[in-house]
Amino acid sequence: MPIKATDEQILDSLKRHRGIRAAAAREFGMSERGMQARVSRMKGRGTDIPNSTYDGHSSQLRGTSTLYGPEGEVKLTWVKEDAGKPGPEVWAEALRESLADLSPIKVIPKPPPATKHLLTVYPIGDAHVGMCAWAEEVGADYDLKTAERLMAAAVEHLVEITQPTDEALIVNVGDFLHVDTIKNETSRSGNTLDVDTRYAAMIRAGCRMLRTFVECALTKHRRVKLICAIGNHDDIGAAWLALALGMLFEKNPRVTVEQKPGKFHYHQHGKCLIGVTHGDTGKPEKLAGVMAADVPEMWGATRHRVWYTGHVHTRRVLEMPGLTWETFRTLAPGDAWSQAAGYRSGRDMQAIVLHSEYGEVARHRFDVSMIEAT
Repeated sequence: MPIKATDEQILDSLKRHRGIRAAAAREFGMSERGMQARVSRMKGRGTDIPNSTYDGHSSQLRGTSTLYGPEGEVKLTWVKEDAGKPGPEVWAEALRESLADLSPIKVIPKPPPATKHLLTVYPIGDAHVGMCAWAEEVGADYDLKTAERLMAAAVEHLVEITQPTDEALIVNVGDFLHVDTIKNETSRSGNTLDVDTRYAAMIRAGCRMLRTFVECALTKHRRVKLICAIGNHDDIGAAWLALALGMLFEKNPRVTVEQKPGKFHYHQHGKCLIGVTHGDTGKPEKLAGVMAADVPEMWGATRHRVWYTGHVHTRRVLEMPGLTWETFRTLAPGDAWSQAAGYRSGRDMQAIVLHSEYGEVARHRFDVSMIEAT
């Protein structure tokens, strides 16, 4: 029968067995699969797990080699040793362990053709993945598990309720990640933040959440594009997030991950022009000129122009000559700092449908209370 072991006992066993999961599993009467599942959960909680190694084997004499000179004289002799090479079963175990945390990309059938005139946009307000909030202090709990649960519920609802369109645009408006360093600070200002668990755990959760979003959208849309804007909380994180997702889907012709560096991104759909930026480096009134200067050809070919931004965590809409500026709410509650500063806002996510000729024609909304009620 399996022995009930604590995380500390398993970690000690892995260290004694040079990180080999199979050996540790035998010690506790567990299956290799069961041990790997336990290790994965420990990693998710931020525990440092030793990698499998193969050392400590005694050298064995395999023979000698001799170097001869042109006249047949012995010039050099050396001993060949075998430093206890691991057998094939050890290499196989090491390979299994190195791939244990990876899961294969899902094969998602392409949905049937839909109207090409419509584009579905899924804006993601500042998700602040990795933030820690305490309900007694700010009115709602928030951690990595809560962030994933809320995002999954919102995505599932919005993708299901939105009509099929050939193309979808997932817009991460920035601050998707809460911190940018292992010091639990923002890289730009050095502000210390309330953080749930370890930086590595935040990385895994953030990648999983966006991967899930893309895969869910692929079930409804024939082509999916992802834009990750740089926020003031994730100057560095936004870059590796886009790179990681880009590498993950690089063999999938149905997925495009925007790799353009910089604060401003643009996407044209017929006579609609979408600008994406976090909103922390320019006032709304300035963004019209930025768009016209950055993409003059797109500006001249379009009629319905909009900036999708975040940063303020509230929904604001400002119509200006030539374009509309809009900010989006977030699924996350406020942290201790924003609560103490008096900031309050609703929590939701939306899906916006744009017609190539007429601009916005539909909008759907998911409110956090919809999952809290169940």
